Amino acid sequence: MIDRRDLLKLSALGLAAPSQMVAATKGQAPRVKLKKNVVLVCLDLGLYAGNHREGGAACKYMTQYFSEFKKDMTFLQGISQPGLGGGHEVEEGTFTGLAYKDRSHYPERQFISLDQKLAMGSVQETRNKLLYHQVNRGKFVSWNQFAQPMPAHQGLNAFHEHIFSKTDLDKEKAYIKRERDILESLARNLRRYGKGRPQDIDLKASVAYQIEVLNEKEKWLKVKKPYLKKAFSESAEKSPLPNCHHNYRLVYEALEKQQSKIAVLQFGGGLTRNLDGITHGYHTLSHHGGYSERIYELEIIDDKILGGLRKFIRDLKQGGLLDDTIVLFHCGMADASRHTNKNGAAFLFGGGFNHKTHLQCAEGKDVKITSSQLFSSILKQSGFRDLNFNGNNTVIPQLFGA
Repeated sequence: MIDRRDLLKLSALGLAAPSQMVAATKGQAPRVKLKKNVVLVCLDLGLYAGNHREGGAACKYMTQYFSEFKKDMTFLQGISQPGLGGGHEVEEGTFTGLAYKDRSHYPERQFISLDQKLAMGSVQETRNKLLYHQVNRGKFVSWNQFAQPMPAHQGLNAFHEHIFSKTDLDKEKAYIKRERDILESLARNLRRYGKGRPQDIDLKASVAYQIEVLNEKEKWLKVKKPYLKKAFSESAEKSPLPNCHHNYRLVYEALEKQQSKIAVLQFGGGLTRNLDGITHGYHTLSHHGGYSERIYELEIIDDKILGGLRKFIRDLKQGGLLDDTIVLFHCGMADASRHTNKNGAAFLFGGGFNHKTHLQCAEGKDVKITSSQLFSSILKQSGFRDLNFNGNNTVIPQLFGA
């Protein structure tokens, strides 16, 4: 019998907790046709809080980067997710609304990230159901329905190669056959030796899901990829922030050439490599302790990321894609210097929402609009009928009202 741990390593699977199995194996609602493209952007340790917590629509980040999009965006000031807690665990909860370590406390909730819920619950006629790209390595933010972290395409070159480089058909077919043989062998052994335990049921469902993914991948081998010449050098990814406009542009090209309708763009650690004006590491800067010189350097990092986002939104608007594309910039960490997710910021663009430019999400300690409500709103705007996300079924009414 194939060793289960070896199979999980080979297949890049992580085993879900038994409580997660309860939520993951519930009857799934019929898949819907995705009405919008959805792009999620995040920064592991969040933006400098002093530039988004005061001033509403007149705060520094709104006036400096997004003033031209006032009719096409909503700044959700003070947004957070009650119960998400603090510490670095909130990074992994950026698009789940729940910390991974706490998932067993809520067996009735499905621990899954927004991007994965959109991908698994929708019908798409694209090569990639989802593109998960880390500009540079960070903590996992994409989690499937089995509470398993999904692998990302790390670095600019790997991301371009995955979407637009010529496929080695023999290599891909051999990979698919090898993976399918392993998975089908395990499925047979589970049928023979499984005792109906929660972990057996969970693994069986996970294997079936992975086989379905392989089948979909095999189907697309018959369709030629579009070609896109690299607009950057091989060494560009060694300077991630100065060149991040290329990462954003690849997402745009993937949407425009209909290679995917869902993408996650994550800025992780190591952001300060080859960045002028920086003398400290990213983690040190994010935990600035109020030192002005560290805050100054932290703002340099924010400038590159938000400047790239601004260019991306401009491209979408000029290309006629903004109304059909929901773009969300959101961070689980609201203020890394205090390790908290409270009183954060989210920037929502396009997608045909009834945008309000600015919404105040909290009054003191009273949270009026949660991250889960925002995620449910994105599900609704994308065409979903089942809006449940992390135990929440309500949307943000201002985004849909007249």
